[in-house]
Amino acid sequence: MLLRLASGVVLLVCAPCLVAAADYPLRPLRLVVPFPPGGGADFMGRLVAQGLAAKRGYAVVVDNRGGAGGAIGAGMVAKATPDGYTLVLANNTTHVMVTVFNNVPPYDPLRDFTPVALTGYAPQLLVCALSIVPRNVAELIAYAKAKPGAINYASSGAGSQTHLAMELFSLNAGIRTTHIPYKGTGPGFTALMSGEVQCMFVSMPAALPHIQNGRIRGLAVTGVKRAVLLPAMPTIAEAGVRGFEINPWFGVLGPPKMPAAIVARLNADLVAVFLEEETRQRLASQGAEATTGSAAEFATLIKQDLEQWRRTVGRLGLRGSLTIQ
Repeated sequence: MLLRLASGVVLLVCAPCLVAAADYPLRPLRLVVPFPPGGGADFMGRLVAQGLAAKRGYAVVVDNRGGAGGAIGAGMVAKATPDGYTLVLANNTTHVMVTVFNNVPPYDPLRDFTPVALTGYAPQLLVCALSIVPRNVAELIAYAKAKPGAINYASSGAGSQTHLAMELFSLNAGIRTTHIPYKGTGPGFTALMSGEVQCMFVSMPAALPHIQNGRIRGLAVTGVKRAVLLPAMPTIAEAGVRGFEINPWFGVLGPPKMPAAIVARLNADLVAVFLEEETRQRLASQGAEATTGSAAEFATLIKQDLEQWRRTVGRLGLRGSLTIQ
């Protein structure tokens, strides 16, 4: 009798979740991209939205909410109702760099979110303005050493991946650079092309069109291997800055305590989208790589990245406070 009663209670508790998962989604999803339009996160977010709509029948509204290295948009999702209708297109910046950099983290990247699915990797490029002489990494380092303080670099915000990447590069290269934070990659590009800043690290999907159009100069790739689309461009390590490697990821997360059945449904649909040959080719055309897996595997990746970058930020001696409005 007790077993029957217990089973009944479990069914009553779980029934709403099962119904919700069976009917989900009943209305459009809101996908927060915590950066302005024009960057790698925006490209990936729109690919997620288009893929879910075209391949899996969802209606998805992309909501760009830039600022504070992505912490403003991500923080909004951390506080949202955990019903599966509000999600965030996250990356290393929002869920690793921002939290290990900030003296008072705006949220806990694991406790305050539900990992849903990894979507892919996109290497970064070190790029510079056409207004300065250097045409490769060695010349940039020599230029910076000959003119201390002459290099201003853009980032998508304090504590962002683009900020910490340049700080790590500067430390390993033995040069001094000045950080100029912006609210996203798009404004950073504008500053780069106007000569307000001289260089920056940026995702390949965002940088590639500007390099191909001759608006900026690409110097090196952050990953362990050269990019297929830019085979003549060396990696940072090949260019002489040893011990430098960054392989940025993108993925989808929701608020904490999302129903497991909805997480499983979303994960299965996102994996299906990113296994599609069309999606993989679109990513490859921008130098990115589709990579998927379970929600648990995505959570493990975030934990590993957090541990690695806590050590790196400690080595850099870099801590700060973000302005979250």
